[in-house]
Amino acid sequence: MEKMKITIILAFLIASTNTFSQEKNFSLEIGYPIELSNGNSSGLTGIINSRIKYRFWNTESFGIGTSYSIDLLTGNITSENKKESFTSHHFNLFGEVPLNSSKTLFTSLGAGYTTQSYYITKIMDHGSGLISSETEKTNVGGFNIDIGGSYDILKNFFIQGTFQFIRLYVNDFLLEEKIGFNKNRLKVGVGYRF
Repeated sequence: MEKMKITIILAFLIASTNTFSQEKNFSLEIGYPIELSNGNSSGLTGIINSRIKYRFWNTESFGIGTSYSIDLLTGNITSENKKESFTSHHFNLFGEVPLNSSKTLFTSLGAGYTTQSYYITKIMDHGSGLISSETEKTNVGGFNIDIGGSYDILKNFFIQGTFQFIRLYVNDFLLEEKIGFNKNRLKVGVGYRF
């Protein structure tokens, strides 16, 4: 019964955004992130990517806006007693351009700041069935550039894909300087404009 109430409320909210919103300045996207390393899939498995966009300048020929997105990925380290997970937060400015006269096909380019948290969980077996775990967290920051496209399959629903280049920096305590490394992600999914 509780799930039915939530479903009805969500349906009402979606319907009301169509009724009261003349300009579709917001969009919400849900996708699947694929971590790439040297052009090949790495040992990480994507869980989910979600992004919300706000277009503060929206004309007939282009739009400019800001977005926030989060990626969740997980994987196994070569040691069988360790698991790793990653959470990335991206804060971007973007521009998008319609590629056809019916405005159903768009391309976009964005750039911004990325912060990524690494969680490494060590699982320890103490014998006699006693198992414990310990999690370490490390944060790194950097910038990102993404290029993508979307195609409207219905009035407010669309499919989308994005390639994202991420440059992150870590402190090297031996050399006492920051060292950069690159990440590449491909994200595919669906979205809703409201």
